[in-house]
Amino acid sequence: MVSSSRSSDKIPAEKVSDYDRKSEVKSFDDTKLGVKGLVDAGLTKIPWTFIEERQTTGMITWGSTESPESVPVIDFKDMDKDEVVRTQIIKKVGEACEKWGFFQVVNHGIPESVLNGIIDGIRRFHEQDAETKKEWYSRDPQKKVKFNSDFDLYQSRMANWRDTLACTMAPNPPNPKQLPAVCRDIEMEYSEQVVKLGLTLFQLLSQALGLHPNHLKDMECAESILILGHYYPPCPEPQLNLGTSSHTDSDFFTILLQDKIGGLQVLHEDQWVDVPPIPGAQLINMGDLLQLEDIVMEYSEQVVKLGLTLFEPLSEALGLHPNHLKDMECAESILLLGHYYLPCPEPELTLGSSSHADPDFFTILLQDHMGGLQVLQWVIVPPIPGALVINMGDLLQLISNDKFKSIFHRALAQNAGPRISSACFFGPPLQQESNTRLYGPIELLSEENPPPSTGKPP
Repeated sequence: MVSSSRSSDKIPAEKVSDYDRKSEVKSFDDTKLGVKGLVDAGLTKIPWTFIEERQTTGMITWGSTESPESVPVIDFKDMDKDEVVRTQIIKKVGEACEKWGFFQVVNHGIPESVLNGIIDGIRRFHEQDAETKKEWYSRDPQKKVKFNSDFDLYQSRMANWRDTLACTMAPNPPNPKQLPAVCRDIEMEYSEQVVKLGLTLFQLLSQALGLHPNHLKDMECAESILILGHYYPPCPEPQLNLGTSSHTDSDFFTILLQDKIGGLQVLHEDQWVDVPPIPGAQLINMGDLLQLEDIVMEYSEQVVKLGLTLFEPLSEALGLHPNHLKDMECAESILLLGHYYLPCPEPELTLGSSSHADPDFFTILLQDHMGGLQVLQWVIVPPIPGALVINMGDLLQLISNDKFKSIFHRALAQNAGPRISSACFFGPPLQQESNTRLYGPIELLSEENPPPSTGKPP
């Protein structure tokens, strides 16, 4: 049974020590009624499950700070009719993404009737008969359509005062009959409209990054569509909880439609700023993946410059023209890997990366401050702030006739962390039907330096 009341606004220390959050969370989850079920039961104080565990005394202030600035509002009117207007919009989008990571869009093309309809449809779902709504309650990640309260309820320190209808609409949309009848038609209509807006935004974001309009779309950034219908019941003690905890979105970007009440805040220059709802506006915020792509592109550009520079001294070290290796198309393929090594409870029993040599020409590795790289004879390569590790690959050992060595190396597992590294591999053109290029020892052969019998050292 879910605890329904508290004797005061402060949680007694002895109660905190006895509090079994796991049990209370399960009891709440088993009702399948969500937060609205608590409100319908007449709660006047929120259960301990919804209070930050570390907050055992007093109140939490969630308020925003008055700011002379506000989230930018961008008007898409005439964007497709006037190239000058489009150019100005692209500039505004880029500036908003760089400075805020958020912006609101008006005149975006989605009819007001559809916007009002999806808000009403979400309300109808959450306010329908409780027994009917229970049938949709699930935490099964395989279900395309489900209702629950707080997706990370069992992992979070504090449950949020929110219920959600989640519908995965792409890449494999649900059969319309799999959607709740009370909001089926408007869910399909809104999904179709918001996907069109999403594709437009991917074009603008691509151009704001200086890329071809279809670049992000061609990278399949728009293949997955998840629509969440959040319902925030009135909270009897809003100073003790949040509707949604502080977070960033793990997607490329999010399109958010607020109702007239609002409640969204964004962190800007270390201050929480309110985002007041604008009738008919859609709120756009950048996700983790788009931010990652931005820095990946910049790092890739920089590391490629370094790689091309390295090919020159390597060529000269072999007694060749500085451009010899580049002219052999040794720098045609670039693979960038971002490794994430979690803390390991028993690092003595495993490795982060097993012993191996790299099958490329060379690799540029950036380590974080923790390190963990070893090279045969298992010598630690300590991280140096600002330094990059360069190691020769199998192909460079092959074409240098064993003059340059591709050495086995590995990465340790550690009980601290997480540890992060980024490895960039330089290789030949990717295999294609038309690519029949073979690599062998270049002109460094003599009677004293014959071709090796094997491509790798024992």
